Amino acid sequence: MLLAVLLAVLLAVLLWPALLNGYPLVFSDSGTYLLQIPERHLGWDRPVFYSLLMVPLHAMLTTWPVVVAQAALTLYLLRVALCVFAGSPRGLAAIVGVLAVATGLPWVTAELIPDFSTALLAIVMCVLAVAPERVGRREHLGLAVVAAGLISVHQSNLPLAGLLLASLLLLRRPLGAAAAPGLRGVMLAAGPLLAATLALSAVNLIGHGRVSPAPYGNIFVLARSLADGPAMATLRQDCPHAGWRLCLLVQEGQPTDADLFLWREDSALYRVGGAVREAPEANAILRATLAERPGAVLRAALSNFLRQLGMVATGDGLMAWPVTVTPVIHRDFPAAEARRYDAALQTRGRLAVPDWLKRLHAAALLAGVAATVIAFLLALRRRHRVAALCAGALICLLGNAAITGALSGPHDRYQSRIAWLPVFVPVVAGLALRRGAPAGLVNPLPGPASADIAEPTAWS
Repeated sequence: MLLAVLLAVLLAVLLWPALLNGYPLVFSDSGTYLLQIPERHLGWDRPVFYSLLMVPLHAMLTTWPVVVAQAALTLYLLRVALCVFAGSPRGLAAIVGVLAVATGLPWVTAELIPDFSTALLAIVMCVLAVAPERVGRREHLGLAVVAAGLISVHQSNLPLAGLLLASLLLLRRPLGAAAAPGLRGVMLAAGPLLAATLALSAVNLIGHGRVSPAPYGNIFVLARSLADGPAMATLRQDCPHAGWRLCLLVQEGQPTDADLFLWREDSALYRVGGAVREAPEANAILRATLAERPGAVLRAALSNFLRQLGMVATGDGLMAWPVTVTPVIHRDFPAAEARRYDAALQTRGRLAVPDWLKRLHAAALLAGVAATVIAFLLALRRRHRVAALCAGALICLLGNAAITGALSGPHDRYQSRIAWLPVFVPVVAGLALRRGAPAGLVNPLPGPASADIAEPTAWS
């Protein structure tokens, strides 16, 4: 009974912005995620798997179970990180309390979009790639399934997972791994990435006729390059003899905002037929741009990466979404749910993250990054496995900024969704280095150890 009460309290702490709002937080993308399955619509711009996972939770009745599940998964993986890298889950409740105030974690967990998955992916990949022997077979299989799910729900998670996997496997021995993984160990660690890639490609083959995990991702890259200038310079040089439909931009002028190019119904993209029709031409423009202006492309990518690193304000997109979300809630959910949504602070334009709280989150991130670097160096010197968690957090921080900033465009929500990770990791590292390297396997699940936990894993 006491454990159930504590669990409920911790879940509420991780969801306090939604409780304050009176409804789970939403973003413009929330509408698409909610409608894809019930309205049988496969969008070109985002994977369908988050929508698939949502349906059995909300059951077309209420969206609250979705964010509760997100909070529960977050809580479980925080506990896994403590057990695997620090040897004990002690302190979890206090850590969750600190993260709920000093970071934007609850604002991410409480939102009906898959942004919560990115930082959690880094934790799971650290366990699978460097310390799989620290969990039993059953827990390892469960974490592999979780990792595949986390990768499949967001396009940017796929390249990030590849970066994490390659980096951690390459450096696993200096990072404190117990033994060389062997070919089977590498394949098992890479399994979630392979499974997610195959699943995404299969869905896109069925829905779009294209075998690719992101068949129209080039449209985002084109929009970014047009706004930054390199692709626009290619149009000016190669039009009209290239015969591209987007040559109309030479007369109209350079798009100043990639988002407007992507989402405004009267933008050039939609006047030439939309993203699906324009994808082959986008490839041609991008190839020509890279061949003719590699330096300009690299400078733009580096500039966007650096800008994205500094854009961490909590609460990006906390506004009413009367066009993209409200109609979906009213159309596909019961009247009582629509009334709760309409009464929410966000729907009425009365929800915002206070400036003082944003400043606190930014300060905590800066302090956390510095502490993570210090903890990484200390753990590396002692060859403690928590060095892997520190490395994973830093790789996630840099990789996420490079992937989202350079390929899509800098937005506060991209980096703020993982800003809590460098605050959490040095706390785990501090506990781990103080306690020393724990011996034996650890069962991250509450209650008695599972029967298979004493058996060696494939890495032992």
